[in-house]
Amino acid sequence: MTTKRLPIIAIIGPANAGKSSLLNKVSGGRLAVTSDLAGTTRDRQYIDTSWNGKSFALVDTAGFTDNRQDELEQNINKQIDLAVAEADILLLVVDGRQPRSSINQSALKKIRKQKKPLLLAVNKLEALKERQEKLAAFQSLGIKSMFGVSALSGVGLGDLLDAIAELAGKVKTNGAELKNAGISVAIVGKPNVGKSSVFNQILQEERVVVSPVPGTTRTAIDSRITIADINYTFIDTAGLKKKEYRQAQADIFSGFQTFKSIRRSDVCFFVIDATEEITKQDQRIAQEIFSQQKGCVILANKMDVYKGSQEKLRDYLSLHFPFLWMCPVFFVSGKTGQGLSEAIAATKPIFERRGKEIDNQTLSEFLNQALKKNSPKLLRDQKKPKVFSLHQYDVNPPSFELLVNHPAAISMQFRKFLENSIIKHLDFWGTPIVLRLRGKDKT
Repeated sequence: MTTKRLPIIAIIGPANAGKSSLLNKVSGGRLAVTSDLAGTTRDRQYIDTSWNGKSFALVDTAGFTDNRQDELEQNINKQIDLAVAEADILLLVVDGRQPRSSINQSALKKIRKQKKPLLLAVNKLEALKERQEKLAAFQSLGIKSMFGVSALSGVGLGDLLDAIAELAGKVKTNGAELKNAGISVAIVGKPNVGKSSVFNQILQEERVVVSPVPGTTRTAIDSRITIADINYTFIDTAGLKKKEYRQAQADIFSGFQTFKSIRRSDVCFFVIDATEEITKQDQRIAQEIFSQQKGCVILANKMDVYKGSQEKLRDYLSLHFPFLWMCPVFFVSGKTGQGLSEAIAATKPIFERRGKEIDNQTLSEFLNQALKKNSPKLLRDQKKPKVFSLHQYDVNPPSFELLVNHPAAISMQFRKFLENSIIKHLDFWGTPIVLRLRGKDKT
């Protein structure tokens, strides 16, 4: 199934003007990180929404900056330029409590050169009595479509959305189409392991800010792409930082978004920095992937500068992530693209295995062979263990139920043996499975 490309509205403006708050209010949820700290948003955040029967995509961007010497700020400005260039309509959001002179004039001049429909939202005007006075101060900007709004309370957003919907209805998308979401892949890992470089290399465009400063990415960003006729949605996420007693609110929410991205993915690209030692942060992320029973591909990144043996690195990863033994490891470079095409190709069979169903006859034959090789042993102070049958009750993740006489009589060692055997012999490589026990006397 395909849908036509939606008209794109880029939300632009000074830092801390309330762009992310406006996006969240329209979307009805906290999709973008908001904070009183200027510069919280750094990457482009997309949401699809509709108003008055017109569908369109809103794109949140970082705030304008004058610092052209700082590499990170230069990259952020590049993100704004890319968002403006791909947009059909521009929505300039300013803080109505700040003077008109606070608006970056060079950025405003660049926006006007685009010759695209431009709307002005003067934000943070909660009080009706001061709205006209505040709006009058911005009339000299010469933007005809001007609206006084409050992203916090929602005041004035109806009129603004009416205007956006009307303009969106006039946008011609030239029949371009977006494929369905396809396989959802979350790119996860601790800060500064190269997730954004991997993400950009996959998309072949500078979609997210790349910087050697740890924690550059704070939000989860979805990008749809078709590779070899397969539809993917790649999700770049903020790195999970080491837990601290007092952690910045924006960083805490970014951590929540990372866990949420793992939960809504089919397969995770678990990115490791091959040039550094494995840390508790890495293990925490790996454990979250496993506990959510998500498909997983381990990416040992920065192989363009790694000097050691790949075999030793593989053994090192196995030692620290033994519970992900069923997941393939690829040696990649987000900088050069080495190994990424192979890693992407591995996601389809993992995705298909997660949706695979095994018939009862096959499971019965498998169970008989498994019991001949290793039958459950008698535990102290427990009944003699008996296993009766095995059946699959769900997919994504593959979920199985083992019927036994008494669940407490089944050792953890036998349970782990059976789980591993299911993965190996029934071909569920790349994904953890669920195995639950049920006593025969239970209904």
